[in-house]
Amino acid sequence: MSIRRITRYARMGCRLAAVGARGAAVALWVAIAIALGCASTPDDSAGLTHILQPGENLYRLSQFYGVSVNDIVEANDIDDVTELKVGQRIWIPDANRGTAGKSLAGSGSGSVARRAGDLKLIWPVRGKMSSRFGPRNGRGHDGIDIPAKSGTPIVAAAAGRVIHSGRGLGDYGRVVIVKHEGYYSTVYAHNRRNRVEKGDFVEKGEVIGEVGSSGNASGPHVHFEVRRNREPIDPLLFLP
Repeated sequence: MSIRRITRYARMGCRLAAVGARGAAVALWVAIAIALGCASTPDDSAGLTHILQPGENLYRLSQFYGVSVNDIVEANDIDDVTELKVGQRIWIPDANRGTAGKSLAGSGSGSVARRAGDLKLIWPVRGKMSSRFGPRNGRGHDGIDIPAKSGTPIVAAAAGRVIHSGRGLGDYGRVVIVKHEGYYSTVYAHNRRNRVEKGDFVEKGEVIGEVGSSGNASGPHVHFEVRRNREPIDPLLFLP
């Protein structure tokens, strides 16, 4: 249970105890408040509330307020970053500046990117593509291939939650899949080693695996995909 939730429970217990409320449920809140100490709950001045605007995400909030994405996730008990909604109140603990006066969302670089809420990715590895998105040898190619030396670190193209880490996806070998806002996910395949587990929250640029040639691969490279509701989209629409 997060500190923010514990604090909420403690304050509720303090208020109920103060008015002399009755009932089994009330007794539970009072017990929690007594256990935690009504006088020891954190001061709200240590943070602020941000109202989520269209196109905003936790990474943008993290950059603007100088607070890590993981701290925001923990403070708000967020289980799935894709379920955030416009108008949702997000508590920013220990914010380094005041509330934003305007939306933190920027303009997209393409029509698909704009519909994605300005999803901007970074390259999972640096290198020259060996294969692009689209038809290849009479078959569809759902992503791009980026050769790199075996063991080269693979980084998350954007912040999100790891929803798969392991094998079991046919010819892809070792795979990491990260889910982002807007029903988008990124896929990193043929890894030599995965360095995250299912359920982990990763930040943009965080190392999530190592380049390899597991599965059906002719040499060490990253097969990188962007999907929206499982539909593959050209990753170059989102990359700088």
